[in-house]
Amino acid sequence: MALTVNLPRSAQVAKVLERKVFSGEYPPNLPLPSTRQLAAQFNCSQRVILSAIDLLEKKNLLVRQERRRIFVKARSARDNAKEILFFAYGNELGAHGIYQAVNELILHGDAPCRYDFFSRIISSASAFDRARLEREIARLDNLGFIDCALIYSPLDEEAMKKCLALPYQVIFLGEMPTSGKLPPNAQLISPNSAGLLLTAAKYAAKKHYATLAFAYWELPFGNYDQQAFDEIKTYLDAKKIRLQLFPVSGNSIAEAAQHFADDFPGITKKISGKTLLAAHNLHCASFERGELAGNFDALTLTIPQGDCRIRTIRRDYSKLKRSIIDAIEGKNRQPHITADYAFEVKEPTQI
Repeated sequence: MALTVNLPRSAQVAKVLERKVFSGEYPPNLPLPSTRQLAAQFNCSQRVILSAIDLLEKKNLLVRQERRRIFVKARSARDNAKEILFFAYGNELGAHGIYQAVNELILHGDAPCRYDFFSRIISSASAFDRARLEREIARLDNLGFIDCALIYSPLDEEAMKKCLALPYQVIFLGEMPTSGKLPPNAQLISPNSAGLLLTAAKYAAKKHYATLAFAYWELPFGNYDQQAFDEIKTYLDAKKIRLQLFPVSGNSIAEAAQHFADDFPGITKKISGKTLLAAHNLHCASFERGELAGNFDALTLTIPQGDCRIRTIRRDYSKLKRSIIDAIEGKNRQPHITADYAFEVKEPTQI
């Protein structure tokens, strides 16, 4: 019996059984052959058959009933849906735009009904822990029976290569490795980070600020961030607006936010004149209080958590979500896809 190569044996058997279910060879509401019969058909052990059945139970194709017989479930409009894994690994994931965008895709009905999404979200203490990440990648290998994985995590080339060895399609979400290169056969979808910073710069020009100051978490600062700052520097120079940069250290967003709070008095002393202070991947109570006290104007580029009484950025992830769907469908096979967000400054809540 022909099986798919490069998959664990149980996943190979599961794929063949699934095809038999959808073809009608194993009709709904009727039992499968016994595990002994199936083991003989596939020339494998009953343990492999039981593992394959476990995979198909998770896909809601089979159900165990009385006396441990295995029945084919009645099918629905979602038959033959692609199984899509969203794997996110990192710290403070809820503050990340890509994480928010994929959640919208999954939860708000933006994805076509032919997709079944499930998520594996791993929170870590630091932005990148190689040993922990490699353990999680090994666990993904054991999932076996999925069609595509969306992987969002800070990865270098070595970690990407490990992900590409998984027995299913992999699409990376996020930024390029610091080397600026992708491994062979990798596909990466990146947000256009310049768009976010340029939105702040255009707002500063529209409101006639003399200075635009950026406080930002320096750890994830990479090639795209540098390109974004170069782009807004050119824009601000043309508008005769001064640019100030305040990098903030930290191994995590939470740690960087605490350092931002600690450094904040010193930062404000370096700000003068009509200044818009924008914080990127950072937030602290002093930042909001400074705006409310009228000491400077504040704009947070971080996704706000709860009530936020200063200027925020409203995000539209439509283009990014469309790029993800096109990559899953194979409509865009470019190794590196850069997707734009639509950004808009939201004025502070009136008090």
